[in-house]
Amino acid sequence: MRTRIFNVRLWDAERAVPTQGNVVIYEGHIVAVGDGGSGQPDDGAAQVDGGGATLMPGLVDAHGHLSFPVPGSPRGSDNQPPEETVLATVLNARAMLDAGFTGVIGAGSPKMRAELVVRNEIEAGNFPGPRILASTPTLTVTGGLNDNREMHQDIAPPAIIVDGVDACRRAVRMGFREGVDVVKINISGDDFFPRPAGRTTTMSEAEVAAIAETAHALGLLITCHTRSAEAVKYAVRHGAHIINHADFADEEALNLLEAARDRLFVAPTIGFLRLTQEEGPRFLGQKMVDRMRLDDCMAHNIRVHQALRRRGIRHVIGGDYGVKWMPAGTQARDIALFVEHYGYTPTGALACATRNGALAMRAAHGQDDTPDGLIRVGARADLILVDGDPTRDVAVLQRREAITGVMCRGIFHRNPQPAVHG
Repeated sequence: MRTRIFNVRLWDAERAVPTQGNVVIYEGHIVAVGDGGSGQPDDGAAQVDGGGATLMPGLVDAHGHLSFPVPGSPRGSDNQPPEETVLATVLNARAMLDAGFTGVIGAGSPKMRAELVVRNEIEAGNFPGPRILASTPTLTVTGGLNDNREMHQDIAPPAIIVDGVDACRRAVRMGFREGVDVVKINISGDDFFPRPAGRTTTMSEAEVAAIAETAHALGLLITCHTRSAEAVKYAVRHGAHIINHADFADEEALNLLEAARDRLFVAPTIGFLRLTQEEGPRFLGQKMVDRMRLDDCMAHNIRVHQALRRRGIRHVIGGDYGVKWMPAGTQARDIALFVEHYGYTPTGALACATRNGALAMRAAHGQDDTPDGLIRVGARADLILVDGDPTRDVAVLQRREAITGVMCRGIFHRNPQPAVHG
């Protein structure tokens, strides 16, 4: 049955301001877009009065960690058993959809099958949740980020250790066999851990090339942890689809990113830096937060991503949400931070969260001509209703009560009112 949403103001990345309109949904896609607040009734369609809200594309987290433990869990992601990991993924997926996120691109799951089995159950209609591109655990090398093994005891890290090109290819093929959509590569270190540091490039270019070549052949999306300049260069040269962080990118790396701007996306992950500065001491202690060198990392991050914005790079939001001080469902903070720190206009930041995210979900298949992430005929009906005007106040998207309706796959997860059949 068709669903018609009327009495709404339409906004997407192709509109400077919201305009009165109405849309008709059928079989998971937008099939008609009309001007004016009411328009002609669609006989036989379920009629949904949007109550004057803003109807806009759903948000996309392009650096998702759905399998991180839920708030209150006594365990971390590195030692959480498989059963709790799957349950956390279910709960976090629900929280994301409640918050208006209709798409999530995985960026490393601590268990190979956690995201993909939840993805499958959501797609089958058994659980509520966004569209999920399920990720492998992070692929890292011995001594790389997420290799938390210790010689005196047997610990299973929340990663796959790949030393040498054969191990790299094997890990990608294993992920493909199990059913993932995304391969996550840790190419550099991270200042948030004792070692390796963020400016350290731990994976060889040959290893990155082997992973990328195999992933491309199998149609998998490639997302990379790249804080160091060399890590960014490796990722871009070998066709990564999403570059994460890029805090310490140098001029050569910036030039490579600009040259590839029509085929890749960049997730700055500003939220983790800013929110850990503000909230981290309560959860981690001030000494640990000081050791993370957040001020240095954030200064470089802002410089780099202001430059990338000016160069026309397609930014996407999200990044490392799911920890205790920034739980799943709070990712809309990134939109305001893009305005505050990178110089985006509100509509520009909203485009990063909607249109760019929708395109990133299709990046492995080169489908830039998709209307997804727009209010346009043929687009997937992944939409949210917002009580307010996000183009004037992007912070409205952080208020759960302001998200009055959430539609994913053409079905209302949160309906602003009972549908009336025409």
